[in-house]
Amino acid sequence: MLGDPGSLSALASSLRSRAVQLHADAEALRAALADAAPGWRGPSALERRRRAERLAEATATTADAMDACGRTLHSTATELAEAIARLRALEEEAGAAGLDVRDGTVERSWGITGVADAHSVDEAERVRASLQERVHHVVTTLGRHRTLLTAECARASELLRTTSAALRA
Repeated sequence: MLGDPGSLSALASSLRSRAVQLHADAEALRAALADAAPGWRGPSALERRRRAERLAEATATTADAMDACGRTLHSTATELAEAIARLRALEEEAGAAGLDVRDGTVERSWGITGVADAHSVDEAERVRASLQERVHHVVTTLGRHRTLLTAECARASELLRTTSAALRA
């Protein structure tokens, strides 16, 4: 349910490498336009040159969006891997204390888990509350990163949509 940091990182790398290629393509188009500009005369040539310049600009803008999305994905993948490690460590700590972590909640394990005296019960509750707070912190931090990633992907999608629509116009 948490996600796969390796897959996120692979997607981020793919996006960023494609962004580098798109930047190179935009620069190659700009260089070709500059080389061909002296020979292009007339209204038809001017319109084609303007369209090619818009295409080069849109390509560079798209590459920037892909690179930004890739950086965000890398950051999220790193945070996700760290969160998974922290949650596993907390689950192990909970297990050693006779507690279980289920769906983000720290609960007493089933069955008899220790001595039933007031001090032991109070100590077990203190440990449970401390673990619950730490689990909540990790899950909340992970949720914030997912929200940021979702917003970045939405921005990139909107940019790609508007850029595509502008190029078709």
